Amino acid sequence: MDVARRLLDLGLGYLALDRAGATLSTGERQRVQLARAVRNRTTGVLYVLDEPSIGLHPSNVDGLLGVMRDLVADGNSVVVVDHDVRVLKAAGHLIEMGPVAGAEGGHVIAQGTVDEVAANPSSRIAPFLADNVSARIRERVAEPQVFDLGHIRMTTSQLHTVKSLDVDIPCGRLVAVTGVSGSGKTTMVLESLIPALKAQAAGEQLPEHVRELEAEGIHRANLIDATPIGANVRSTVATYADIHDELRRAFARCYAAKTGGWKA
Repeated sequence: MDVARRLLDLGLGYLALDRAGATLSTGERQRVQLARAVRNRTTGVLYVLDEPSIGLHPSNVDGLLGVMRDLVADGNSVVVVDHDVRVLKAAGHLIEMGPVAGAEGGHVIAQGTVDEVAANPSSRIAPFLADNVSARIRERVAEPQVFDLGHIRMTTSQLHTVKSLDVDIPCGRLVAVTGVSGSGKTTMVLESLIPALKAQAAGEQLPEHVRELEAEGIHRANLIDATPIGANVRSTVATYADIHDELRRAFARCYAAKTGGWKA
C-alpha cells in the first residue's frame, strides 16, 4: 500500500489503475516512476528529475518534496532540474547556471546552500530565494466590471471526473483555471471548451456532453499547448514560428540576392 499512498501524495489519486501507460502525460509518468522508486528502497542510486514540479498544484508539490526526501533518506542522491522556488529552497545544495540563455550562458554563476546562493550578488535567483522580489502587477479590474466586455457561458453534462457544470468566462480578460492534479482542468478546457468553440465557429454540432455554449464575439479558438513539434526533419524554429517567409523576403532584398537573381 506504500506505492498507493505515494501516488496519492504525488497528486495521482485520480488515475485508474488499469489506465494505459501511453495515455499518461510526461509529468504523470515521471511521478509514477518516482512512487515506484521509493517502493524499491534502493540505496546508492543517483536519481535525476527533469522539472518534476511543472504543472503541479502547490499542494501537490509538498507530496513531491516528501518523496524526494525519502529517496535521500534511503541513502540515494537526487539531482533535480527545476525552477519552483519551493523545490529550490528544499535543496541541500544549489547550482545556478547562467547568467542568461544562449551563447552568453553556460556558466556556473552561483552554488552553495540556499542561504549562500541567496546572498550571492551574482545570482539571478537570489531575490526569489530571499523573498525580495517586487512583482509588477497590472491594475485589477473592479469586480462589477469583469464581464463588461462580454462573456463565454458553457453548460455541460458529466464527462470523466468532471461533473455537470455551468461556467462563465469573461472576455477581454486574463483568466486562470487552477486546481489540484486530476480535478478536471484539462477535461473542462481541452475536451469541452475548445471543441465546443471550434464546432460553433464551423457551424457544426456541439460535442455531445456540451449542452449549451454562448460565445458572442469569439470567432476562432487557438490552442497553444505543450505538444512536441512534429518529427519533420526540415522543421526549424523559423518555420514553426511562421517567420521563415519573412526571412526569405528580407534576404531577397539584399544586394547579393538581387545581383544573383535570387528571389524569395
